Formats: sequence, C-alpha cells, structure tokens
Amino acid sequence: MIWSYIKTRLAAFRDETGGTVSVEFIIMAPIVFWAYASMFSWFDAYRQVGVHEKAAFTIADMISRETDPLDADYINATRDMVQFLTRSAQRPDIRISVIRYVGGNTDEFRLDWSQKRGTIDRLRNSDVRNWHEKLPMLVNGERIILVETRMEYTPPFLWGLMEQNDLATFVFARPRFGPQTCFNTCRAL
Repeated sequence: MIWSYIKTRLAAFRDETGGTVSVEFIIMAPIVFWAYASMFSWFDAYRQVGVHEKAAFTIADMISRETDPLDADYINATRDMVQFLTRSAQRPDIRISVIRYVGGNTDEFRLDWSQKRGTIDRLRNSDVRNWHEKLPMLVNGERIILVETRMEYTPPFLWGLMEQNDLATFVFARPRFGPQTCFNTCRAL
C-alpha cells in the first residue's frame, strides 16, 4: 500500500509540467551568463591584441621615417606613444633595435644598437645572430628596425576561459629615407 502511494506520487511529480520554465531558467541562466562573459572576454582580448599590434606598427613606421639620430628622449616618447595608442593605464615595456645582415660566409645578423624601456630583457648580438626564421631575408649590409613591446592584459572577467596574459609584439620595418637609423650618432657605413 505504501509502495503504491509512493509510485503514484512519483508518477504525478514526473507528469507535472507547471513551473518547468522557472526550473529551466534557474539551471540555464548561469551557463548562458558564463558563456556570454567568456565570449566578451575573448572578443576584448582579440581587440586588445589588434590595438597593441597597430601601436607597434605605428612606432616602427614612425622610426623608419627618421633621418636624424634618435636619442633617449625619443625612445621615452615612443613608450609614452604606445601607452597612449593602446589606452592602457600601465606603462608598456618597449625595446627598439636596429639589426643588420652580414652575408657571404658569415651569414648572420648583428646588432647596431638596441634601447629598452621597462622590464624587458636587453638584446645582445648573441641573441640576434641566428634569427633567420624570425626576420625577413635581407641583402648584405641591409638594416632593419625591430620594435618589440610587451604589456600585461587582464580580461574584463577573470573567471571563465582566460586568465591574465602578456601581450607581446615583434614588428620590423626597413629604414625608408636612408641606409640606417642611428642612436645618438651615426657611424660611417
């Protein structure tokens, strides 16, 4: 008798359809909100990567047009420019280098000069010597301006699919109006 009563109540509970929308909403609302917040975070991350790369390309293009030697104030101003273009509250790390290719039997890259601002590591000749896969093909004696930036990115929603990341760029350009871009003074070619 008690078993039939329990079976009857369970069957009635199973067949009852009133209030199912409320239960479904309670179950699905957190999942939908989490998916929306995650998509928003991913979109914002890709947008920020694009903004960061455009800022680095702007700096590389700006330096490639210089005909006078650059100085420490110019490098500091480029760091401020990256911060302005990315609309970031924090100061980005930036490293600007001029690299030349030495062909023939040597077949290596050499560093003319490199300046950094922030916590990014200093670039040395031993670092760039074998960057054949990172840099484009150059003719013997040709120089290239390398602009590297790094900035910490925190997504708008810390939970979800993303965590805090560093955005880094590696952008190069050829000098446009002269054979080299100098720092402080120019050496003879």
